[in-house]
Amino acid sequence: MASLEQYQELVAATQNLTVQVQALRTENVALRQQVVLHRDDHGDLPPMSLSFGKYDGHPGGLKDFLDACKVYFTFRPHAYETARARFGFIIANLSGNALSWATPLVTGNDPALNDYNRFVDTFKERFDRPEVLYTSLEAILDVRQGTTDVQT
Repeated sequence: MASLEQYQELVAATQNLTVQVQALRTENVALRQQVVLHRDDHGDLPPMSLSFGKYDGHPGGLKDFLDACKVYFTFRPHAYETARARFGFIIANLSGNALSWATPLVTGNDPALNDYNRFVDTFKERFDRPEVLYTSLEAILDVRQGTTDVQT
């Protein structure tokens, strides 16, 4: 049978463990908030990039690019809850013709940058041209060398 002294030591150890568990819970909450906000210790956002690369304005690729952005925004809601944050992410993931198109919008403070949906519509008007892609594919398939198609 345990003595009174052993019992008091067990109670003290249990209380100590309870305090440590509470401290760990508090730390866990703080870490979860950092993960949710996707911020580092200095409050900065991590580098903004999509795993499949930047969109260069190629016909037919805009839908996939915008869908990937939507998924990214869904998984990082606190980081990209404002229209400006979303614009920044999209523009940071542009290259080539798409970046050349977007740069004057930013430098000229275009009204399209005040409304995310308007920006996306303007973006689609410029780059979502599936007919260009299909016309290009048809032209490639029609390439001939003399009287024989290239594939032959």
